[in-house]
Amino acid sequence: MEKQITNRLGFGCMRLPVLENNEIDMEQVKAMVDLAFENGVNYFDTAYLYHNGASETAMKEALVDRYPREKYILADKMPMWKVEKEEDLETIFNHQLEKTGAGYFDYYLLHALNKETIETVRKFGAVEFVKRKQAEGKVGKIGFSYHDDLDTLKDFIGDCDWDFIQLQLNYYDMEKGDYKAEFELVREKGIPVVVMEPVRGGFLARTVPNAQKIIEENYGENKSAALALSYVNSLEGVFMVLSGMSNMEQVKDNINTFKAPIPMDEKAEKVLADVMREINAFKVVDCTKCEYCMPCPMGINIPEVFAIYNYYEMFKSANGAKDKLKKLEVQPTECIGCKQCETACPQSIKIADNISEFNAKAAKF
Repeated sequence: MEKQITNRLGFGCMRLPVLENNEIDMEQVKAMVDLAFENGVNYFDTAYLYHNGASETAMKEALVDRYPREKYILADKMPMWKVEKEEDLETIFNHQLEKTGAGYFDYYLLHALNKETIETVRKFGAVEFVKRKQAEGKVGKIGFSYHDDLDTLKDFIGDCDWDFIQLQLNYYDMEKGDYKAEFELVREKGIPVVVMEPVRGGFLARTVPNAQKIIEENYGENKSAALALSYVNSLEGVFMVLSGMSNMEQVKDNINTFKAPIPMDEKAEKVLADVMREINAFKVVDCTKCEYCMPCPMGINIPEVFAIYNYYEMFKSANGAKDKLKKLEVQPTECIGCKQCETACPQSIKIADNISEFNAKAAKF
């Protein structure tokens, strides 16, 4: 019997709370999972990569070991960039089952596909592999998450009768690149959509000052994340919105948003247009803090560098940016321009160039 999703809010496990030693704060995660369950959230999304491999084991401790298997839906993903031979598919999959202790995955994805990883998918028969696992009862629904251009998606989407596709969707990205066209293509194919990055790594929850002011004037304080979540929740064809929650307050806020989403009416349409006008007035590095670029061989915390860069561009506070830079263990000036990070970035950010630009500006602080 197919399990029922009881809330369109999904619990993303990429940005779990961490302690000072950077280990996952399991006591807080357990409390967050409990609160989510109490409010009907039963879809949990993890991956082999998240938290340097610790997210899957965190789900075992917080979810699998504490709740009956029939009560929750667990999604996991095959990291195609880790697959170097066909046998790796089986090895990684079995390792994921072992780490989560789940027995099977309700939803299973080929993770973060792009031109390069799609070649790997086809070379080693990854689609046939997940279909086989589906036939064996170890996978329920099969899909993929995607980060590349429209033409590549058009070429790949017919390789399987996909049960779902996971796309990066938010009101910011829908005005950028191929995101809107990709969503429309998936909708034309009649494939259900899972939304990732609805708040764009938190950027839309704490966006540029004038944009924040517009949202506050129309919807009240602390409604930026709610506006972003309400937007994607309103899109036809979306059945799940993943939010990478990092503390109890975010869980509470997201639950309340999905209980009473902001209406996507003419008022919201104008507000979003005004907000985007203000955001577009700034130079913003489109980093979602997914950390796929990590670890940097020089030890640079790339997402944090870009967070400081964006902070400087938004507030023009040289002293504030300087203070934040001082807290970094490794300064961005240590970048050697190897661009190893760029091959892993789902957003196709020219990381080395942006760090170089920031270094030039920071030198004048």
